[in-house]
Order: sequence, then C-alpha cells, then structure tokens
Amino acid sequence: MKKQKCPRGSVFAACVLILAIVVGDGWLIFAPKRSFSADENRMLEDPPNLTLDTLKDGSFMKSAGKYVGDHFMLRESFVKLNTSWQLLTGRRDLASDYSAEPAEGGVYFGRQGHIYEVLLPDTAGTFRRNAAALDGFAQKAGIPLTILPVPSGSQEQRQNLPDSAPNHDQCAELDTLKKGAGQNTSVADVFDALSLQKTGCDYYFKTDHHWTSRGAYVGYCALVKAMGLTPAPQTNFEYRRVSRPFYGSLYSKALYAAQQPDTMELPYRKDQASVTQQIGSVTHQGIYWEEYLKKKDKYSVYLGGNPAVTVIRCPSSKGGKLLLLKDSFANSMIPYLTENFSEIHMIDLRYYNLDIYKYIKQNGITQSAAVYSIKQLCDVSIANKLNR
Repeated sequence: MKKQKCPRGSVFAACVLILAIVVGDGWLIFAPKRSFSADENRMLEDPPNLTLDTLKDGSFMKSAGKYVGDHFMLRESFVKLNTSWQLLTGRRDLASDYSAEPAEGGVYFGRQGHIYEVLLPDTAGTFRRNAAALDGFAQKAGIPLTILPVPSGSQEQRQNLPDSAPNHDQCAELDTLKKGAGQNTSVADVFDALSLQKTGCDYYFKTDHHWTSRGAYVGYCALVKAMGLTPAPQTNFEYRRVSRPFYGSLYSKALYAAQQPDTMELPYRKDQASVTQQIGSVTHQGIYWEEYLKKKDKYSVYLGGNPAVTVIRCPSSKGGKLLLLKDSFANSMIPYLTENFSEIHMIDLRYYNLDIYKYIKQNGITQSAAVYSIKQLCDVSIANKLNR
C-alpha cells in the first residue's frame, strides 16, 4: 500500500503550533514575573500553590488559569488588540461586570479622544445613606458643612458619549443632597460650571476619571463662594506642564493602543515654599510629591495619594482652620484652598477609623466641607464612620 505524504502546509502549521506551545510554556516558567501591572493598575495572580487540598477543592486549577491569563507572553499587546477588535465590532461598553452585586459599569470610548465612566443608578441605597450621614454630621459636630458633589465627566460631556449610550443622570443625586440639607448644611452646585455644552471648556482628563487642575479651580470657586468667602483669582497661580504623558484610571480598564495620553498642569502659588503637609509625625515641604510623575499613578503627585489624615499648613493665609472630608477629587483643589485657609485638616473616611467629633474639638475646627465625586458616594459607604 502506497504511503500518503503529509502536505507541506500541514507540517509547517504543526511545527509553528508546537513551537508556540514550547516558547509559551518556556516563557511562563523562565521569564521574569511581575506582581503588578502598571498599565492596568492592579495586582497580578501569584503562582498557584499545588497541594492535595488545592487539587481537591479545585482552587489550584482556578489559580493556574488566572496565573496563565495574567502572565502569558505579549499579554498587554493582545489585550490592546482585543480592545481594538471590540470597538471595531461595535461594542460600546468595555470592562463592565453586570453580573456583580451591585453591577459594575465599564467605560465608553467617546468623542474627542475621551474615555468615560459608565454611570449606573445606585440600587443599594449607598448614596441615600451617605447623604443623610453628611447632614447628620453637620448637626452633631455643631459646625457649618458645605458639600461639593462633583459630577463625572460622562455627566458633564454627554454629547461626547456614543450615540444612544445608556448613562445614569447624576442630577438625581444632586437633588437628593439639596432636599436633605438641614439648617447647618449647604450644597454647592457645579453642574453648569463644569458642563462642556454650556461653557465650551473641557475640565476633565481624557484617560482618567478626575477633573484637571482647571476643573478643580472651578470647583474651588463654587465651594468657597458657598462658604461666604472670596475665591483667589487664577492669576495668583503659575501653571507648569508636566513633561511626561499621563495615562489614567479609565485607560487602565481597557488598554487601547490608539489612545492618546493626557497632559497634566500643576498650579503653584507664588509663595509655594511656605506650604507644608503633615502626615502623622512626618512633615513634607509643599503639596507635590514629584516622584509620582515617574510612575503610572501620576495623579498621586497631589499629596502623595490619599492618607487617612493629612494637615496642610499655609501660615501666610489669613483664614482659619478647615476640616475637609474628601475623596481624591479634593486633592487637586488644595493649591487653591491654601489661599483661604491657614490650616486644612483633610480626612479620608475610607481609611480613617477614629472618632471624628473628638478630632474636631481637639483641633479647634470651626468650619467643614465635604468634597466627593457623586460616583464615589454611590459606590463607597462613609455613613458608618459619621454615624458613630
């Protein structure tokens, strides 16, 4: 019987497949491993632990699958290629998880090079409890509280979203805060001031969920006016552009090779050298931590991130002491707020676990403000810290 020869094309394809398997396995075994992905801003899976118990309960196979998924060769290039393919095939909402409880929205790739958060309604009641707790804080503390709820970029720039893209309207949360504000509480409204349609100005980063330093100035003006103070003119500051490109938190959710980076500007006071930041017993000169400009998380150049408590001192300012309850949106407002307050006591309730009312008395604080993104107030509970 005459032997049939295998076609050369099949032999070549088999060789390529075998080579890919050998090289891929060799990469997983011998290549240097990373524990953190800077582009995706997350920890990567550790090597799986092989024991009888992990084999029996199936955790070894789950961990092995995640490990291979996080460490295979040219992974980030394939992730970017996948994003391009999804956009090419018409998918609008990337990196979402609607099976989670509560559901997690992803990101939209919008017009003008922007990436936007997909906003979902708060079905867990987190925002309602946080809003009530903030008003209750003002009554318990016995000092005036001014709340600045910051809308997301996808709220303020709806015309840049994909056509007919679903997006929750954050005006509902603003109305809840206004209606629930008691005698000691006021709410500053920046919706119109930040609106791209009404102002023609872009106050948000394209690859990050935060506002820019120019957007932070708009928020600062609204906050201090609501407190009965006069905002410092923008000409009091020198804006210096950061030389390194910035890819922010929204880019990390859906890596995309064609995405253009952001640029950052940092506002400096004329007497910037007099401003200090204290974290515990450590005093830092100024509010900028420039080492972060060499890292992925460049927004942490403000204050070095989000300490539980940090005190900003500016002796040249004539204003008094301000307690600032905050998330990271408030960090970029600090250069401006130092014009109105000699001391700013910033407390991040996500990490602060002591009695905030004792803190107010011990430090002689007579004014307070709360600067939070509306999305943060929908996602993270601060009510338990304020209701103590």
